[in-house]
Amino acid sequence: MSNIPLKELQNNMMNYLLNDDNRICADIVRQGKVSNKTRLNIYKNAYSARLKEVIDNDHQILGFYLGDELFEQMVSGYIQNHPSSYRSLRHFADQLPNFLATQLPFKQHPILSELAHFERLLLVAFDAADATRMTFDTLHSIAPQDWPELMFKFHPSVQIAHFSWNSIESWQALKQEHSPKAATPQQSTWLLWRNNERLTEFRSLSEEEFTLMSMILSGKNFSMMCDQLLTYSSNNDASELALHYLSTWVEQGLLREPVTLK
Repeated sequence: MSNIPLKELQNNMMNYLLNDDNRICADIVRQGKVSNKTRLNIYKNAYSARLKEVIDNDHQILGFYLGDELFEQMVSGYIQNHPSSYRSLRHFADQLPNFLATQLPFKQHPILSELAHFERLLLVAFDAADATRMTFDTLHSIAPQDWPELMFKFHPSVQIAHFSWNSIESWQALKQEHSPKAATPQQSTWLLWRNNERLTEFRSLSEEEFTLMSMILSGKNFSMMCDQLLTYSSNNDASELALHYLSTWVEQGLLREPVTLK
C-alpha cells in the first residue's frame, strides 16, 4: 500500500486526468494483464466523456450554433481551464459564459457567451427553490388602506437578464430547427421563471415593466411603484396600471406569498 498522503494521490490523479502527468502510475496496484497506463486511460476517457456529456446536455442549442468542430474545441478548452470542483455536476459549466467571453476564438463572437448565459439561466429557473405563489384570492383580500405600503416578493425561480445581441431570437430559431439570422447587436431584457406547471418560461420585458420589477427587488412599496409609473405616462390613474402588472405577475406565477407590510 502506498505511503503517499491521500491529498497528494488525489492531486496526482487529477494531474494525470488533466495534464497527462504519469506520476500516479507508480501508485496504482497492478491487476491482471492490463497495464496501469491502459487502466488509467480508460478512467481518463470516461472522465472527459462524462464532463462533455454534462455540457452537451446543459447547452444543446449552443452546440447546434457552434457545430461539431467548434463545440469539441470549446469542451476540451473548458475542461482544461475549469476542471470540475463540485461533487455535483449541476454547476460544472457555470463558468462557461465567462470562458466563451474571454477565450479565443469564441470571444470574437459575443453572442456565444450570451447563448451560454441564457441556457445557464434556464437551468437556474428550472431547479430554483420552491415557494408558495400568490393567488388572486390573496390579491383581492388586501384592505384598501394597506395598499400604499405593500411590498412584494418574486418567486425564487424568477431571473432577469440583459442581452446585447439577438441571442434569444437565435436560440428560439435553433430550438424550432430553423437557421438563425446573423448575429446582430440588439439590446433587450428578458424574464425567465418556472411556472405553476413547473415548466420554464421566458419573455421579453419592456423598460417600464423592468423598472417596476427592479423596484420590487430593491424593496420599494406599491405607492413608490405608482409614482414611478407617472414618469412614463400622464395618466393619473397609475395605480390601475400597477394593478394590471400585478395581475399579470400573479397569473404567470411570478409573485410569492406572503405580501408583507412595511
